[in-house]
Amino acid sequence: MKKFIALCLLCAAWQIGYAQNADDNQWYFGVNGGFRSNFMRFSDIDEELYPSHEKLNSGVFSVFVQYEFGKENHFALRPQFSFLPRGGELTNIGKALYENMGEIDNVYYKLKSRYWDIRIPVIYNFCSANSPVRPYVYVAPVVGFSTRGDIDMREKYTDGSYAGYHVGLSDANMAKTYFALMFGVGFKHQFHIDRHKFFWGLEVSYEQGLTDTYGKKEKDGEAFDFASSTTRKVSGTRKFSGVEVTATLGVPFSIFKKQKAAPAVYVTPTPKPEPEPVVEKEKPCYTLEEIIDLMIKGEPIEGKTICAVDDVINFDFGKSTIKEESHQYLDRLALVLIRLNTRIEVKGHTDNIGSAEVNMELSKERARAVTEYLVSKGVNRNKLSYSYYGMTKPLTSNDTEKGRALNRRVEFEILNNQ
Repeated sequence: MKKFIALCLLCAAWQIGYAQNADDNQWYFGVNGGFRSNFMRFSDIDEELYPSHEKLNSGVFSVFVQYEFGKENHFALRPQFSFLPRGGELTNIGKALYENMGEIDNVYYKLKSRYWDIRIPVIYNFCSANSPVRPYVYVAPVVGFSTRGDIDMREKYTDGSYAGYHVGLSDANMAKTYFALMFGVGFKHQFHIDRHKFFWGLEVSYEQGLTDTYGKKEKDGEAFDFASSTTRKVSGTRKFSGVEVTATLGVPFSIFKKQKAAPAVYVTPTPKPEPEPVVEKEKPCYTLEEIIDLMIKGEPIEGKTICAVDDVINFDFGKSTIKEESHQYLDRLALVLIRLNTRIEVKGHTDNIGSAEVNMELSKERARAVTEYLVSKGVNRNKLSYSYYGMTKPLTSNDTEKGRALNRRVEFEILNNQ
């Protein structure tokens, strides 16, 4: 058993180490906690002697690492360590024997064992990877380890006093290892902070215990039956089941990823050959201010492109709604375009976050939204057309946040005179 625990801890450590170098959008760590209702089931209990079965209600807390994979990240693994109690209560034991005596109000047996679990939910996520809300289902094998706990076996008298015993659990009372299977459903809400994708969610699960929880003492015939005041050997089984309602918070490992600075390179100066004439290449993109300067100087601007990256024209994440802080820039652009006797093509581009289909549709809607806004500000609709390219024409690499910001842009190509 110690080797098994060590192996589980080694696997968890490997996952955490690997996660720091993996795809930012796939690895998470987080916490999970909430309410649990546990039930004890006996295979051979005398229902007349033990008529009432009560649930044990408690909390449950987990820490986890989650890896999402597959098309649209539909699948996920979530190894987690959980801390919780299991057990239950039998009340009104032997009620037929004492109900006419008038002195005893109740006889009860309460067991509460504390566990730490290793759970490995295998999850299937519905909807696309960039959907704000993703429902999911999962199944999870569970290995639990009983650490400590207690047993209460008492008579409660009508005058409020008690008689009986309270003992701590040991290997003699409780099997050290517990195996179960869990089934759950839930949903998670995904949100972004500085381009890092977080999630929170709620889930409901049912756990069915698979193994007997009696310890050596009960199986060896040393169990004391309070109702009959005798020791006896337990022949049946005692299994646990439970329902959990929990909340989950997931944090991406990408928040720890730092961009590495390029190493300094020292080069010994060498005599430079006579420079050749430099032919200035046409810039791929101009700012609005640069275009205005060219117009003031009387230089031609046909064939040039104005680029507005996402810090100039802002949209809500994954939407085509233009934010209010972008209106001032577009209003200035509209004044320039009204004075131009040329046609303008509005071009929408995105970075590579998300699927190609989603980004193509998003670039189309954003290009159309900008076109309609310019028309509303007085630009002749016959001057304007729009096209869209998704993530197919990046200006620079998408490997860094700075590069992705440049690629999320709307371009305005100044075409020939009418």
